[in-house]
Amino acid sequence: MKKLVITLALVLTAGTMFAQDDNQASRQRWRNFETNKFTDNWELSAGAGVQTFYNMTDGDLNPQGFGKDLTLAVDAALGKWITPIVGFRLGFAGLNWTNYVADGSDDGIENKIKYFDVHADVMLNLTNWVCHYKADRFYNLIFFAGVGYGQSWIDEQNGVEADDPDHNNEWLVPVGFINRFRLCDRWTFNIELRDQIVRNGFDNGQNVPGYLGNSDFSNILSATAGFTWKFSHKNDFNKYEPIDKSLYDNRISSLEKDLQAAQDQNAEYQKQIERYKQQLNDKERQLQEALKNAAKGNPAMSNDDVTLSIFFPIGSSEISDKNEINIKYMADVIKASNKNYTITGYADAKTGSEARNNELSQQRAEAVYNALVNAGVDKSKLTVDYKGCSVQPFDKDYLNRVAIIK
Repeated sequence: MKKLVITLALVLTAGTMFAQDDNQASRQRWRNFETNKFTDNWELSAGAGVQTFYNMTDGDLNPQGFGKDLTLAVDAALGKWITPIVGFRLGFAGLNWTNYVADGSDDGIENKIKYFDVHADVMLNLTNWVCHYKADRFYNLIFFAGVGYGQSWIDEQNGVEADDPDHNNEWLVPVGFINRFRLCDRWTFNIELRDQIVRNGFDNGQNVPGYLGNSDFSNILSATAGFTWKFSHKNDFNKYEPIDKSLYDNRISSLEKDLQAAQDQNAEYQKQIERYKQQLNDKERQLQEALKNAAKGNPAMSNDDVTLSIFFPIGSSEISDKNEINIKYMADVIKASNKNYTITGYADAKTGSEARNNELSQQRAEAVYNALVNAGVDKSKLTVDYKGCSVQPFDKDYLNRVAIIK
């Protein structure tokens, strides 16, 4: 039992260590911080500001100048941080802008454009990258870049509402910076500066006669201010604490020593049991010789000195083949004697209830009685008695599962 307990403790300790190692290994780490679960660190942002559209015309800006007419811009995004450095977001931007398409005249053609786009961005928190992660830091500078898809159309041209305008669909690339100011655990104030790079046709200038634009790409520049709300139940990151394996190594080493000691002790017990078995076999051989001599009428031995112990397995009253032989020898002794014999049954006090042991000791005594009668012994010479577990004739528990003929 001791060996089993130590073995189980060793297995459970090692299993716990491996399970924790597997759990830690399954969680990616960045600069001693664990990645979060899918449900952690989600946020919702919204903002409004101004924007302008420009492209290059013969190496110069629009004929009216860069930022001549600023228009309203809005944006919104759903984002999640995977580590203190890396996050992603899905966003919306748009509304309208006014641009002047160069056509060779002094003022160009005024277009009022409506547009919207959706975009997916990767965010990098540069402050956490350089200064290490701090959950309650007041200011964070975040760089983002991504890809999006937008649609635009001319709403008015030189003050005249466009009739059935063409819609342009283009891929675009948003890049920029978010200046984030912490207000509390869940709210931050943001100032976002963004440039969305798009193919030149997105401003619909190619539909204007005399269009002089010659660059491949145009830019939608915007500056917005707004707020971010962190709505997930967990909005920070756990510090990664590496496991000190030396503690487990020492514990396993100690358990291995205990296990070896238990194995050595178990081996000594086995040797002791073998010695007891050998002694018991020697006594049985001596008893068989004595029975044979008594049955032959050996004058050196009186029948009154002959005693036979019949041993039984735990919980059993069945006589073994070996004991059947001994009982036959004892039957010859009893038949040759003019004495009466008592058969007393016993039970092991360490096992079973008192009532069960009384019943079992009686069954053992009666089994020996029946075997002697079947071997030809006169019933009048035999008396059956049983002690249950109230009397223990021997000092070893397993030897008290016995019936003694005396």
